[in-house]
Order: sequence, then structure tokens, then C-alpha cells
Amino acid sequence: MKKISRVAISMQKSHYIDANILLFDRTRVVRKQTRSVLNVLGFKTFQEFQDLESVRLALCGQRVDVAVLNLDAVDCGVLRLIQDLRGRRFGIDPFVPILLTTWDAKLQSLRPVLESGADDVLLYPFSTAQMGQRINNLVHDRKPFVVTEDYFGPDRRATNLLRNDPTSIVVPNALRAHALADRSAAPNVERIEDTFAQLRRLKIRNLARRIWYLANRLKESYSDPALPDRYERELVTLRKSVIIYHKTLLPLDGENLRALCNSLTGVLGGMFGKPPSEKSFELLEQSALALRVASKLEHEQGDDDDAISGEVAKIGKVQGDLIRAVLG
Repeated sequence: MKKISRVAISMQKSHYIDANILLFDRTRVVRKQTRSVLNVLGFKTFQEFQDLESVRLALCGQRVDVAVLNLDAVDCGVLRLIQDLRGRRFGIDPFVPILLTTWDAKLQSLRPVLESGADDVLLYPFSTAQMGQRINNLVHDRKPFVVTEDYFGPDRRATNLLRNDPTSIVVPNALRAHALADRSAAPNVERIEDTFAQLRRLKIRNLARRIWYLANRLKESYSDPALPDRYERELVTLRKSVIIYHKTLLPLDGENLRALCNSLTGVLGGMFGKPPSEKSFELLEQSALALRVASKLEHEQGDDDDAISGEVAKIGKVQGDLIRAVLG
């Protein structure tokens, strides 16, 4: 993480003067303290709120360059608001940089906080330098976004992992666009739509990988004596992922993905209410693997799993017979 000096903070003040910052805190005194720190950093244009409904209306009414939201020890709805914003259930810019503040050190490591989609968490009491560092990170080193079955937000993996994995997306960044006059980062309508299209395609890829993982885990555990006790639960978990995959597909994704998903759905549906079968597990895993290979991103390089894509291509020739053998 880059360090930011007092001199650097001073030099960046002019970049933030006209930035529109949204500040939410139920406690007026604390809100004023946070505003004072942000004033020192150069921010002058504020929208201050003490209730979340006003925050929602503000995010729907005009573009915000950065949002600083206080999280109570008992969540007052901030996390839900962030999830709704990221999921485009309200608001103009779903990618607005979000910094959470809190007095509760325990909240920094709580999973719901990390999975809300916020960019960062800052613990009170904080210094001007600490706040300046977090703002600087949002401008210069903001994490790209990733989307999975149940998460949409910054990819929090280590930098070296992000560099080697092509599945994180750089999203529009209103604060960077304003502070650095970087037009390529501006969250205009076209860029937001394009970014969401990339993220949706990434979700399809990640769901397919998860589906294959769950199917393969079932196949590998066929001889496990404890399998019958969890068999139905495993099938339910897998079916949930397949349903989400199907709902994520759009006509532009092509009939191939939809056909493979429907085939997998049929295989999976025929396994409910029946005892575990090695043949059904084999068919399930092969069908899931076919879906995974077909769902790869165009720019992804091949890996060990794709070495068997030739075998996957043969599945269609025998799948009808296998399905009849399994389902009757």
C-alpha cells in the first residue's frame, strides 16, 4: 500500500475542492469531526445526513464522488443500503467509492461488513493522515471489482493474485475522475452499462466454476460413508447455483450455454429422491465440466481443466444414453 505524506496531502487539496462528498452519521458531533478532517484534506462540498432514507434519495438524485458512511455497532441498515446500491436497486452510480467509519473494532473483521461491497473500513478515532491515506487509495489504488454467486464488490485478494487472475474488473471511479481529471474513470451511463455487462459475464464464469467444483466434490466423495447424511443438502446447494446461473443468462449469451445449463438441470433434478449412484455422479460432473469450459471468458488462458475439453466435446454423443440410464 502506498504511503501518503503530509506534503502529498497538501498538494492534493486543490483536487478535492469541488468534489461532492456524501457524509452520513447519526451523531451530529461526530459527523462534524469527520467533516473537519475532510476539510483539512481539501474537501469543501458536502451533503450531510443523519438518516438513511435521505441518503438513498441523495444517491438517486445526483452523482456523488465519494460516500463516507458511519456504521453503528448494531448495523442500522448501512450494509443493506450499500448492497442495494451496488446491485443497482437504486441510485445513479452503483460504483461510487464508499468508505465506512466505525467506533467498533470488531466490525472491521466481520464478514457482513467485508461482503457489503464497501471499499474500505476506517476505525475511530482516526488522524487526518489516516483518512488521507484511505482517500488516496480510492483515487490511485482502488481495488477492481469481482462478482460471485453472493458477492459483488472490491476484489480483496492480494495484489500478486489479482495480477495473475484476469477475472477482476476495473470499475468507474467518480473520485478518481474528479481528482485527477481522468475522463476514462468517469461513471457516465455508457461506461456503467459496459462495466455491468463485463461483470455479468464474469458472474457466469464464476458460477460455472463453482457448479463444477460442487459436482466434482460430490463425485469424489461417492465412497465416503458419511455421504448419505449430506447428499440431499449437497444437491440443494448445487441446484441453487444452477438456478442463479440460469437467471443470469441473457439471449446474447447464446443458446449453447442455455442448452448446457438445461441439460445439467435435468440431470440434477433426476437425482433427487434417489440413492447416490456412481453413474449419476459421473454424468453430473461431466455436464458441469462442459458448462464450465463453455463459460470461460474469451481472454482466459487454458489450464489443466481445459486439457480435457476434447473429452467434454464427446459428452453430447453419449449424453442421451447416459441420461436415460440414470433417469430411466
